[in-house]
Amino acid sequence: MTATQIQGTTQAEDDFDASMFEALRESIAGVLAEHCGSTQLHAFIDGKNALDKTLWAQAGSLGWLGVGIPEQYGGLDLGARGLALVHGEIGQQSAPGPYIATLSAGRVLVECADEATQATWLPRLASGEISAAVPAALDEAALTRDSAGVSGELRCLGNAEAAFVLAPVADDWAIVELSGADIAPVGIWDRTREVIDVRFRDAKPLCVLPGAQATRRALTRAMALAIAADGAGGARSITERTIEYMKTRQQFGQPIAGFQALKHRAADLVTRLAVMDETLAHAVERTTADAPDADIWVSLAKSEVTEAAVFVTTDCVQLHGGVGFTWDFDPHIYLKRARLNEVLVMANTALRDRAADDLAAVTMSGGSALELEA
Repeated sequence: MTATQIQGTTQAEDDFDASMFEALRESIAGVLAEHCGSTQLHAFIDGKNALDKTLWAQAGSLGWLGVGIPEQYGGLDLGARGLALVHGEIGQQSAPGPYIATLSAGRVLVECADEATQATWLPRLASGEISAAVPAALDEAALTRDSAGVSGELRCLGNAEAAFVLAPVADDWAIVELSGADIAPVGIWDRTREVIDVRFRDAKPLCVLPGAQATRRALTRAMALAIAADGAGGARSITERTIEYMKTRQQFGQPIAGFQALKHRAADLVTRLAVMDETLAHAVERTTADAPDADIWVSLAKSEVTEAAVFVTTDCVQLHGGVGFTWDFDPHIYLKRARLNEVLVMANTALRDRAADDLAAVTMSGGSALELEA
């Protein structure tokens, strides 16, 4: 399906046909293959290079960071399809950097902020001049606010260099500058992303976004879709690498890919990939069309894809045999990334409950579940 066939696309998406999306994908994949191969990624994890900085500079100059930002602010304005494409390619290589946080924050500003706020922040986000942080879990307690300012602690996805955090403040959502806050890195199993604890004391919000509920929904939707795309890309990549490894690993005088039991396990992985790809694709399509069931499908996509990615990456570790558990091979990197994706935004049970509540709201208002696309 091309962009012009989807109701609700932007003009930029209409002009950007399927072949151009494929060209963008190939461009991103080419850069990541050159700069973020297995050797470079392992060196980054071991603290021997600044791969995250190298990739961030490339992402800013090549327009990846502006894929969801309107053209008037220096972006490509390619909506959910473009965002899913970028996150999927980044996930394929387990590329390090604050992409989910920054692109999600940018998308929320596009949907919820006023023009002055957009003009202040979106060009800088699109160019890579700054990054952003967002709450790692959207069901955590909000920061407090009084006459002195904003105070409290918040665990965020992003790094200490972020210009601001998009934070829940009392009953609102606000842009709060990180300079002046106490920031501590959180030790996590995924070495390709960063999580920080931020403590504010009487900080002054730079901007309060109108419509707290709409902002929360927009951030949930943006983060969940980004995480699902990242997880699907990573799961497919490590599955393909594992199957290739099975074709070359010899046991009892033949490649282990020839053993029927292992063939069946590989087939199970490919089946899980197909299901997650279809779920993600439908969520992207419904989001692009601004359909009433978009949030339902995005919630289901995040929960289904991240759980499937954990299953797939765990099995890929085992299918590598003993070396799959070692530091020098790739599977553990993808497993740890999948595990972090699974717990971001909110628990998958909570996301499914949210989807059920949204579906119930449709039926309670007189609609029919049969009217929602499946």
